[in-house]
Amino acid sequence: MQEANDYYELLELTPEATIEDIRKRYHYLKNLYDGESLEIRALGDEFTPEIRADYLRRLDEAFEKLSALYKNEKAIVTPSVKNLDYDLRLRISQIECFTGAVLRELRERMHVDLKTIFAVTRIQPQFFEDVEREAFESFPAEVYLRSYLIAYARFFSLDAQRVLNDYLPRYRAAKDNPAK
Repeated sequence: MQEANDYYELLELTPEATIEDIRKRYHYLKNLYDGESLEIRALGDEFTPEIRADYLRRLDEAFEKLSALYKNEKAIVTPSVKNLDYDLRLRISQIECFTGAVLRELRERMHVDLKTIFAVTRIQPQFFEDVEREAFESFPAEVYLRSYLIAYARFFSLDAQRVLNDYLPRYRAAKDNPAK
């Protein structure tokens, strides 16, 4: 499951993506990074030819593996992982509102600790813990909370905009009406 999730992340898609979504995104990214686009030139020396070649190789691999997954689901995942993945997708589809408690529940069901998220995002675990506890007083400005929520959602292949739309109104209400 983690291997497939890594491929979705590389393609900047969620696991709910269709094969057509995967195909379109692959071609878009391939064209963007394969040519001499303005975006690539803007990266300058940071995106060396070696880094670009490695990215394109991983992009090809992701497309190949995810395409195989749709053709033959046994190509990547075992039946037990497939069932877990299905159960998680079902649970996510049933979520009415992304709260801190719901985010923690999903993280725990995926057996991911906060240090693992830190290793990928480089955001201190305490901030994610504060997100899960809805410790709104820990966030002096909404811009910080927004960036943490986006990183959290992307890490778990959740719809970041939906997470923001569900979570931020509670933060704003708490900031507008602080407990006395």
